[in-house]
Amino acid sequence: MNIKPLLCILALLLAPVLVQATHIYSGYISYTTDPQNPLKLNFEMTTYNYTASTASDPAVYINMGDGNNVMVERAALPTYSKSFYTSVFRWSHTYSSAGDYIVSWIAENRNGGILNLAPPTDQLAFYIQTNVKVGSSLKNLNSVKLAGTGVVQVFPHEPWTHNLLAYDADGDYLMYDLVIPKYRKSANEIANAPGYQQPEGLRINEFGELHWPNPEVNGQYVLNVRITEVRDGKLLGSTVVEMTLLVRERLEQPEISLINKDRLTVNEDGSIQTWPGQPVKLEFYLRNLPGHVVLPLIARQFGEIDTLQLVDTALQFRDTTNGYAIRYTFTPTPALERTEPYLIGLRSWADNKEPAHQYGRNVEFAWAFAYIYVGEQRRPLSSGDDFPTESPKLYPNPARGEFTFEAPDLPGLHLLVRDVTGKVVASYTLRPGRNDFARPAKLASGLYTYTLTSQLSPIETGKLVLQ
Repeated sequence: MNIKPLLCILALLLAPVLVQATHIYSGYISYTTDPQNPLKLNFEMTTYNYTASTASDPAVYINMGDGNNVMVERAALPTYSKSFYTSVFRWSHTYSSAGDYIVSWIAENRNGGILNLAPPTDQLAFYIQTNVKVGSSLKNLNSVKLAGTGVVQVFPHEPWTHNLLAYDADGDYLMYDLVIPKYRKSANEIANAPGYQQPEGLRINEFGELHWPNPEVNGQYVLNVRITEVRDGKLLGSTVVEMTLLVRERLEQPEISLINKDRLTVNEDGSIQTWPGQPVKLEFYLRNLPGHVVLPLIARQFGEIDTLQLVDTALQFRDTTNGYAIRYTFTPTPALERTEPYLIGLRSWADNKEPAHQYGRNVEFAWAFAYIYVGEQRRPLSSGDDFPTESPKLYPNPARGEFTFEAPDLPGLHLLVRDVTGKVVASYTLRPGRNDFARPAKLASGLYTYTLTSQLSPIETGKLVLQ
């Protein structure tokens, strides 16, 4: 189904009657495990909220998944931007026994007029959850956390890229996939939000990078990103992040880009390769948008390296005609060598002194990202580094309009399709089990080859015939 005509119609029909139903635009739940008591977890919930709303959450009720609902008072209210602020809730809970539990929060209803949910969207409650494995022998001391944010602005007719900059202090491998948002259908039932449609062309890759090549219709969209922790081939738990995408015209948001990638060692997947003791120099160009008022510009780095203070970094600015040349540098130590990439984000904004109400629900920030491997690139799949014996299956083959790929139970699955020249013409992020795909309209009839990888290691190649 093509979402574009539907979204255009909805935007026209709903524009005059949009209402502010909730102040909550993004959120997720994280936790740490008490090292002395594996049944005790320390939780933190972070939400991003609209500043102009009169609603607020001084306290919330959290469902702990074991029959208990706990009231948690808000612990902090850090400012995020002129339009949005952050609410932080912290609490501890001790489970009576080991097991798998879903920790969740149901808030007030979402906003009206969300374009990729069935109307009336202001009758669908905001819902986030985290799956925890309590008392696991793998000792998952830290869950996923985010150095980035889940409320972002997308500019119409401009390719959009964003990363939540997820990290795990235990160094576990993270898998990413997009899932259907949920809501409370009744007092005892949590269900998929009705009418959900993923924006056309939007994808997430193995680094957690979201890419939307051609956003067209202005308005609000929601996404749920599930981030799963994997260690030695075993799942440790997962966190679902609710995101809000606001497709709106630019105001004074600057442009920022990484400009020296062609002078670095770059892997086939676009990541940057470096080694312990080898200085890393990332050069960015930050500029005011041409034709807009020239404003003072600011930038700050985000990511696991800086959040956890893994090594000293430096951010240097040099004036240019309409902005800054920025250099982000650090020298990896042997302690940083690992088989997972480090995610780095640079967030920038223009220092406009106008009051917050001038911005409405616009997000003032622009982002640029880089993914860096320190040391050996290959990721371990299991303690024995062995692949399962079951073979992947692709059918029907030859295929016409659709085809199915049954993938093995491995982390980080990715399928690349190449034409006869070896050029990648399609790529897919897979999950273990059945994956159904529609044939891309751009692919003509003919012979193609495919490669299935798990955590960047090829495990299956074959031929695909399209009729």
